[in-house]
Amino acid sequence: MRTGTYVALVFAAVVLDAAVAPEIAILGARPDFLVLVIVYAGLALGATPAVIGGFAAGLVADSELPDYLGLHALSLSLTGYMTASLWDHLVKSNVLVQCAILFGASLLHDTIYYVGYYRNHIDMFGPFFVRYALLGAAYTAALGALVYVVARWRHWGAIVGDTRT
Repeated sequence: MRTGTYVALVFAAVVLDAAVAPEIAILGARPDFLVLVIVYAGLALGATPAVIGGFAAGLVADSELPDYLGLHALSLSLTGYMTASLWDHLVKSNVLVQCAILFGASLLHDTIYYVGYYRNHIDMFGPFFVRYALLGAAYTAALGALVYVVARWRHWGAIVGDTRT
C-alpha cells in the first residue's frame, strides 16, 4: 500500500463515517470506517503508519466537536498501535481472526473515546456501551469480513497472506 492510497483511504473513511454511517445504522449502531482503515493499515503497513494515520484521521474527525479535540486522535492512535502489535503474533490469513481483531479494536476505540467523552457522567457510559458499542463493533467486524473477501478476490497479499507490502 502506498502512502497516497493510505491517505485516500483515510479521507474516504472520514467521509463515510460522517455521511454514510448514519444512513446505514442498525438499531442506532454504526459501523466505524475509520477503525476499519486504521486496523488494516496496521496489518498491511505496520504500527508506525497506523499510529500516524490514526492520529491524523482522528484530528480530522475531532474537528466536528472542537470541545473534544484530540480524543479521536488519541483513541485511533492507540487502536492502531495495539492492533498492529497484535498482528505480529496472530495468523493474519484467517478471516475469523481478522474479524475478532476488528471487533476488539472497535471496542477499544469506543472505550477510550467515550470514557473521555462521558468523563463527567461516567454512569452514562455503561448503557451506551451495551446499546451502541457492542453492536457497532459487530457491524465493523462484519464489514471486515467483506473486506477480506474482496482482498482474496483481488489478491491483496498484505491482507490475506502473511507478508507486508
